[in-house]
Amino acid sequence: MTQILENVNLKHLNTFGIEAFGKYYAELNSINDLQELIQKKFFVNSDKLIVGGGSNMLFTKNFEGIVLKNNLKGIKVVKEDAEFVEVQSAAGEVWHDFVMWCIDKNYGGLENLSLIPGCVGASPMQNIGAYGVEIKDVFSELEAIEIETGKSRIFNKAQCKFGYRESVFKHELKNKFIITAVTFRLSKNQSSTHLTALLVPN
Repeated sequence: MTQILENVNLKHLNTFGIEAFGKYYAELNSINDLQELIQKKFFVNSDKLIVGGGSNMLFTKNFEGIVLKNNLKGIKVVKEDAEFVEVQSAAGEVWHDFVMWCIDKNYGGLENLSLIPGCVGASPMQNIGAYGVEIKDVFSELEAIEIETGKSRIFNKAQCKFGYRESVFKHELKNKFIITAVTFRLSKNQSSTHLTALLVPN
């Protein structure tokens, strides 16, 4: 059963180290945890704040709703052929760690996005990008739970409506879904020497 805490100090959940308190707090260690919470009436009726790495967050006051710490973990290959591999990462994985996992496997496409702070689940929300590469360039699909119903839904690239640091989850679907996993389509034909060189400063 998911433990719901009250009056939790959020200082450790934001990189600025600002002291603020969440009225309620819970950690998501599985999709079952999330679906269990959704069945609670107070959860559906409360303001919700999903926290991953806390790197894009500035607290100016206490949060009078429920703060959810996304701890969903796991990385796996879901499909591959001679040229491409589709890798799925749970939303709570640290983004840079996930990129390094892909580089270690010699999967190309995400190397320009290394060192970006945050978690995997936030990457499609922001359509993060660097050095001419954006998430939309290697995105396959994502899985998300609808807050109102607890049902899982798959979103493809078109449905995410990616723009410059934009997606559908920042506008018409804001606060309606919680992303649980993201799948990327990566190249298997990129040399490890090239990938490593991109991470070494001049």
